[in-house]
Amino acid sequence: MARLLATAAAVLILLIALILFYLVERKLLRARYRQEVAQAVEWFALPDSPLSDYLGSGERTRRLQASGDGLRREALEEALLKRLTVSASQTERERIYAFAADYFGEEYEGLLNKRRWSDRMNVLLHIEKFKMSGAKDSLLRRLERLPESPKHDDERFLLIRTLASLHAEEALDYLEVASRRFSELQLLQMLRPLDGEMLERLLRDFDRLPIRIRRCLLDTLRIGNVRTTEVLALFERCIRSEDRETRIRAFKALANFGYMTEEAADWLESSMARSAEFEWPERLMHARLAGAVREERFAPHLERLMADPSYEVRREAASALAQYRGGMDRIAGIAKEHPDRFARDMAVETLERRAYERNVG
Repeated sequence: MARLLATAAAVLILLIALILFYLVERKLLRARYRQEVAQAVEWFALPDSPLSDYLGSGERTRRLQASGDGLRREALEEALLKRLTVSASQTERERIYAFAADYFGEEYEGLLNKRRWSDRMNVLLHIEKFKMSGAKDSLLRRLERLPESPKHDDERFLLIRTLASLHAEEALDYLEVASRRFSELQLLQMLRPLDGEMLERLLRDFDRLPIRIRRCLLDTLRIGNVRTTEVLALFERCIRSEDRETRIRAFKALANFGYMTEEAADWLESSMARSAEFEWPERLMHARLAGAVREERFAPHLERLMADPSYEVRREAASALAQYRGGMDRIAGIAKEHPDRFARDMAVETLERRAYERNVG
């Protein structure tokens, strides 16, 4: 029995040793392979490499077109992606897109159907970065075949975002699905690439969009600093929305816009006059917008908001009032004479902060 146990232990030790040897060898081989890829990427970056010649002239040589082995293809792929991150020339970027579509297009479309999740996700990122519009049909087919299970939502999101980045109108057909399944950050990433006719379509159909898409579209327009009369009209209409979150985002977007019509200013003044009807996040946005447009009629309301129960609102009101002509003098007066202790404290805090900023600056 003891001999049997000893034999079993020896076999187990041998198996563990073989597994460790295999893992170490595999790690060493992978490290050597990555070193060779890195060297090839550096070679492609040289001024006299076939890739540099192509990007400069637009002419593809046989050396560049050669299919090569896996190492060369991986190195060329990495070199193109690296060049995209530093290229400021639109001509050069277009040449990269064209070459990548011809060289990798068929391979990428095949990888979309691989069983391994990581293979599919990586190739989606590459299709997006190389703007491979020719892959649109393959993306749509993959999207249609994707199971409804939530565990596939990461891939679903990346498929739809890639379609949006390629300016494929079909991406808009999935807005309802996106609004139910994706986070707000994902929705923003999906909406950000949309422009031109696709953006105009969203603006026309705004009231028919899912509520989460409407909110994120307001954020997208603000972040993208889109400044058109249509967008301004949308912002001003949305500050009257029945949905509080939509109103808040519209006020925030208008503050970024820095301008509003007389009618919208009247609405803001009316809202500030009855600020007690609103919760603190909306009162804060009233103050922020008043600070952005700096119309004198809002100054008394900002002074009143400096006594607001919410610290965040008091701070925003003080910051907004400081933007007005003579605003710091008004704040100094509040620090001395205002009957509300919170307002006086906020005024003192604002004066001290501005004095510190002047000294540091």
